[in-house]
Order: sequence, then structure tokens, then C-alpha cells
Amino acid sequence: MPFFDFVFVVLVYRNTQDLKDFFSSLNIPNSKVVVVNSFYNDETKSEFEQIAIDNGADFLNVENKGYGYGNNRGCEHALNNYQFRYLIISNADIEIQNLSVSQLSDNQITAPDIITLKNKKQNPYLPFLSKCYERTKYFLIKRRSRLTIFCWIFSRLIREIYLLFHKRGYVFAAHGAFFILPYHILKTLYPLYNEKMFLFVEEEHVAMLAREKGIKIYYDSSIVVKHKEDGSVSFLNNENEIQLQSYTEFNNTWFKK
Repeated sequence: MPFFDFVFVVLVYRNTQDLKDFFSSLNIPNSKVVVVNSFYNDETKSEFEQIAIDNGADFLNVENKGYGYGNNRGCEHALNNYQFRYLIISNADIEIQNLSVSQLSDNQITAPDIITLKNKKQNPYLPFLSKCYERTKYFLIKRRSRLTIFCWIFSRLIREIYLLFHKRGYVFAAHGAFFILPYHILKTLYPLYNEKMFLFVEEEHVAMLAREKGIKIYYDSSIVVKHKEDGSVSFLNNENEIQLQSYTEFNNTWFKK
């Protein structure tokens, strides 16, 4: 099998410009990209496939069964076709600013500094696990409560407090837009995602899965990526229903065991 330092799994849906920008900014030696298209229509499928071909990437077209389903197919393809040191789950709307093999460890999942265009930091996604917080959030989502916004405010506040004192360290959950898994850890955790969660709460699921397997997640601010945040969530027409379904599955999987 061909060997790479990095294999990227990039899930795409509808927005072809983001993928063009991703390849334009990608400058990582000895790497391979697997583009996974969650099918929307024939026109965007053809354009995504041509972008992948033009950039020497693999192209997979899959049914639009959600974020977890698409990324699992990409991970499966990587494991079946390549040897590699690290696999990176990456959004298409990402620009890598600082990343090298020498910065990484083979014993943990790595969460980089993810910085938005408004200069906000998105990692660590959750510095620590609070079952009370997760259950409260699920309770409010089930009831379509406007108070749910306070959960997001609380998580943001905890992140900001953490960042005042830490530039690196072990955390509970990494932001899903970009994170790095050593080969053997990916094999241990695969399938990485619960495919009953169409969208939302994937970060917490991966964190709980890693925790169950005794695998740590490490936040390292020396690795930096920019996140444009203009992905596919804006295309959803039934966001509330999808969010409730995903959080219900997460709660049933991890808190009713």
C-alpha cells in the first residue's frame, strides 16, 4: 500500500468553492486527500469529482446520510487503501497555517488551534466532561426551550477561562472541523461516528468513544488552522428536528448505559 504522513478525509456537500479554496491553500508534503461527497445533485457531484481529480485526490460519492456516515466512509477508504501516520478529519472550509509531523504524538488525538475569521478560538471544544451539563442541554433541546442558548454561552465561557491559563493540555472534546488521529488510534476507534446522528453532537460522541477506550485528546495551540465557518448547516431546512434526533441518540448511547 502507498504510505503517507497524512491522509485527509474531507466531507463536502453542495459548496464547491470551499473545496477549491482548500486545495489552493494545502501545502502539506507526503499527504493524500480523500474527498467524500454527500450527494446533492449530479451537477455538484461532477464538479466535486473534477476538483478532486485535478488535485490528485481520491473521490467517493455517497448517499447523504449525514456527517458521521460520510466521514466513516472516508476513514474506511483510507484504512483499506493506504498506510499512514495520521488521519485528519477536516472541513473543506479550512486553511492550514501551521502543521508538521514533528508537532504530533502517536499516543493521542490532537486538537489544534482553530481560529475563525472573526479571530475567535474554537478549541478546546469542551475542556472537560460534565454529565450534568450534557443532560441539561438535552433536556432543554427536547423542550425546544430558548434557554438552550445559555448552554452555548456556558461552554464558550468555560473555553475562554481555560484559554486564559492553557496553551496546550488534555481536554475532553476537540472541535470537529479539524482534528488529527494516529493510524492505530483510528483503527481502535473505527467506526469513529455513530451514523444515527445525522448532524450535531459528533464532537461529544468522539470524545466519549475515546474516553471509553482510554485515549486522550490533546489541545495544542502551536498547530493552527483557520476556519471560515460557511459550511453546510446553513442549507438545512429542518435543523431543529435533526438536532433533537442527534442529541437523543447521543443521550441514549452514553447516558443510559
